Amino acid sequence: LWFKSVRSPKLNGPMYFYNANTFAIKWEYRDMNADAFAIFCLDENGKAQSIKMKGISPNIDFSFDFQDLDLKRVEN
Repeated sequence: LWFKSVRSPKLNGPMYFYNANTFAIKWEYRDMNADAFAIFCLDENGKAQSIKMKGISPNIDFSFDFQDLDLKRVEN
């Protein structure tokens, strides 16, 4: 699985299974030092409808506002 942001090209990297509906993203641009968790929100059929994100390390710079992202499915 791969995460790629069209609007933020540095947010690009492989996703590794962590547990249940959570994956760890390791950004290709390593200078960010801000790997993140992607938590998939599923519908009643188990289909992903959105993704919430949060930083993996508690030491991530406060300017990485992953918690403010609420990514929604736009295509089926």
